[in-house]
Amino acid sequence: MPYDAKPGEVSLFENEKMGRESAPDHQGYVVAHRDIKAGEKLSIALWAGKPNSARSFSGKIADLPRAGDRTAPTDLFGNPLSGAEKTSR
Repeated sequence: MPYDAKPGEVSLFENEKMGRESAPDHQGYVVAHRDIKAGEKLSIALWAGKPNSARSFSGKIADLPRAGDRTAPTDLFGNPLSGAEKTSR
């Protein structure tokens, strides 16, 4: 049974170049979780390798936080930062 991608999911796969060096290194798809306007930025997070496929990535897309929204800081994978990991800029 094929995998049915859910809204907000991203899949990225290593491209088989077959001697074409100008071909992209990776390609894949995004399943939009809502209508997206041209020029609009979305947040994206990717995780390397699905089981039995070290050359693929999977991930999620999400809306960027709006100005004024207060959210806890997170690392690149969306995990909450503890007090020891926070850095001042």
